[in-house]
Amino acid sequence: MPDFRKIEEKWKQKWLDEKIFQANPDRREKCFVTFPFPYVNGPLHLGHTFTLTRLDVYARFKRMQGFNTLFPFAFHATGEPIIGVAKRLASGDEVQRKVLLDEGIPEEELVKFKDPKFIARYWKERIIDDVNSLGVSVDWRRSFMTIDPEFNRFIEWQYRLLKKKGYVIQGTHPVVWCSHCKSPTGDHDRLEGEGESPTDYVVFKFRLASGEILPTGTLRPETIYGVTNVWINPEVEYVKARINRETWIISRECAEKLKDQLYSPRIEGKIKGSELVGKECANPVTMEEVLVLPANFVDPKSATGIVMSVPSHAPYDWIALKDLLSDPKQLAKYGLKESELKKIKPISVIRTDGLGEHPAIDICEEYGIESQEDKEKLDEVTRIIYKKEFHQGVLKEICGEYQNKPVFQAKDDLSYDFKKKGLAAEMWEPTGKVVCRCGTRCHIKILENQWFLKFSDEKWKEKARECVRMMKIYPEQARKNFEDVIEWLKDKACARRSGLGTRLPWDKEWIVETLSDSVIYMAFYTIRHLLDGIEPDQLNDAVFEYVFHGKGDSDAISKKSGIPKEVLQKMRNEFEYWYGVDLRGSAKELIPNHLTYSIFHHTAVWDDKTKWPKAFTVNGMQQMYGKKMSKSKGNFITVHDAVSKYTADAIRVTLMDAGEGLEDPDWTPKQTIAWRKKLNSFYKLVDEFYDKGEIGTRRYIEVWLESRFQEHIKRMTDHLERTENRSALTSFHEMLNDVQWYIKRVKKVNRETMNYALETMVKVLSPFSPFICEEMWERMGKDGFVSLSEWPKFDELKVNKEVLQLEDNFKKTCEDIREVIKLSKKNKRIYLYVVSEKELNYFKEAKSFISREFGFEEVSIFKIDDPKKYDPEDKAKRAKFGKPGIFVE
Repeated sequence: MPDFRKIEEKWKQKWLDEKIFQANPDRREKCFVTFPFPYVNGPLHLGHTFTLTRLDVYARFKRMQGFNTLFPFAFHATGEPIIGVAKRLASGDEVQRKVLLDEGIPEEELVKFKDPKFIARYWKERIIDDVNSLGVSVDWRRSFMTIDPEFNRFIEWQYRLLKKKGYVIQGTHPVVWCSHCKSPTGDHDRLEGEGESPTDYVVFKFRLASGEILPTGTLRPETIYGVTNVWINPEVEYVKARINRETWIISRECAEKLKDQLYSPRIEGKIKGSELVGKECANPVTMEEVLVLPANFVDPKSATGIVMSVPSHAPYDWIALKDLLSDPKQLAKYGLKESELKKIKPISVIRTDGLGEHPAIDICEEYGIESQEDKEKLDEVTRIIYKKEFHQGVLKEICGEYQNKPVFQAKDDLSYDFKKKGLAAEMWEPTGKVVCRCGTRCHIKILENQWFLKFSDEKWKEKARECVRMMKIYPEQARKNFEDVIEWLKDKACARRSGLGTRLPWDKEWIVETLSDSVIYMAFYTIRHLLDGIEPDQLNDAVFEYVFHGKGDSDAISKKSGIPKEVLQKMRNEFEYWYGVDLRGSAKELIPNHLTYSIFHHTAVWDDKTKWPKAFTVNGMQQMYGKKMSKSKGNFITVHDAVSKYTADAIRVTLMDAGEGLEDPDWTPKQTIAWRKKLNSFYKLVDEFYDKGEIGTRRYIEVWLESRFQEHIKRMTDHLERTENRSALTSFHEMLNDVQWYIKRVKKVNRETMNYALETMVKVLSPFSPFICEEMWERMGKDGFVSLSEWPKFDELKVNKEVLQLEDNFKKTCEDIREVIKLSKKNKRIYLYVVSEKELNYFKEAKSFISREFGFEEVSIFKIDDPKKYDPEDKAKRAKFGKPGIFVE
């Protein structure tokens, strides 16, 4: 058995020593592949490994196809992630301390992790080790961190250009806000809630007899016509807040949030939720009086902390009413009369094909939901109803002037009308829970004079649409996701006040937000290795305009910047040669942000469409034991631990075999151990059969094997072009099966054919398991690296369709023989009757195999019209093309 670890260490070092993955411009067609740089606040894990290996498989495949392939790698350090670690450690956070210890940091080294820059440098080196241990074919000369001063100059140029073109604007917008960091919190600055964004609630003003307002926040304003009661949490202490000459009764958390949303709530008192139960309030639209009822599911942290109840269309509301009616103690506690509650009847306001009069009641019965405690099912059915009614529902006659309007159209109209009439107000919330890297739960703040990327600009959107139309997207089904994001994407905050990063060049109080500095950085790879010896201040806008846009005179720019003219020209040539990116890959969760933002920014920075992204590949989210990876659940593993325990080759090939397209791949150690055994078996097969066997003997079966390999090469190549790695590995399995069948079919293998098959298999497996393949390549006596060898080419001239058909017929005949001999006790002799001369010759060549395989003393094969044939039971009459007659005695 090969020593995988020794082999991996050997070839990792050889690749690095001989710098075989360093790529420079030449006359070949180029292939530029990039991976979203990871944060330097922790080690790489299996999720990184899946996407990273997918891209490395592609890069290795294209390199072997003869493309001049560049795969660079960099490190993301901007924003809150690193500072968050340092602050939590400095504050004595035991959870953070344990995390670092679990990641292999010695206790005596922890004090150094209070310095954010030390953290960045430490994890950068650890990640480089991880990437090398995985065998990723990186050109390390081009590496950088996003806190490097040279990179800061690049981002300053990018943002001055965006502002000049009108894509960066100052305005008033809602943003996800961290009150601790006093900054907008972008996706990459979040511990929890990536992808969540501001959404506006319509706040209806239900009025008590006292004149005080019970404001209810909802995302479904069209259901105001179906309100039967109002829910309040009896255990919560609410506050009375003076807002715009009205007194609102709201949760304390709501009052705090409203301070950041251009309201100025003044607290005038407080009241326990239980004191409001049983009171009546008026629906502001219908003016009908409804009861205030108790419900523990009402969350004071959500919107106003008070909820309107629409039991016909909201499963939570229907179940809460049922729970309350079935609990006499609860009724008695709040002095509620059962007879009064029984008068509450669901009011249907939306008509939807496929749903009944009261969809919430129907679906709760269908799913067997009996209690508010069944939150998982309630959340699921709520999503089902909301989605169907929003997209397909029509408002009923009860909705007055809005009747017969589709919900998706009427929603905005009636929201606008009700707010204009003063019946409702507006409040913003995140679409889901968001926690900043500093550990603070975020809310929505309306920022004035904040800097935004103007993604709402219709002309900019059209450029992005054009880019998507021009691109290849793998899998193709993901194209719709990009198209949808472009349509709904609104202006996004592009700067924050805290964290690491590049300061806005015209407003130094602000730092470019973490997603905003990671959208065109791939262009920086093309010149990074040429910047050694150049001071950051030399990299002025004129330098970047020359390099990335070809503008200006190199002599004048050289004189002003102090950068030698030949270096400037080399930088320009590198960029022109490598850009745009030929393939960029990431997980599907980055479609709504990073990947789509990258499209927008490329179209803004470059008018030259050849510099726009050429292809994206999108994959699912890595799972472990069928569940999302989580340290707390114990299904989490780092690259270092995975490689140490299971070897890099086995990890790589297992992950690539785990899933493709948008499906979430699943990994288990069992699969990896099984693949390691397969790799070991293949290694033994090469050792046993390479350069062995007879010379010169060439039979039908050799023609068959070489023909089959052409089919496999074609399919595998097509799959790899589309990053369909699992399907490509299926072709490798088929190659292995065919070789094993060939070995079984012949007494002695043909050396030339066997060598061709094994060399081909080592080549096509090398993008997946490069270390073991380099070792086998060397043991074959080959010069150079298999990583740089020529990818096998499909040769149609080597495909003999007739022989392929004949071997298929022969395999089926063997299956028939196996069934026939089951019925016979003694099987000494077999007679086969075939219909054509070629089939006759093919089967005669296989006589020795039939004898060995089935134990016959004698094997005779006749053409059906042979007058000398032995056929006592007239089996020849049953023969058809591809299906010989069979007689056994």
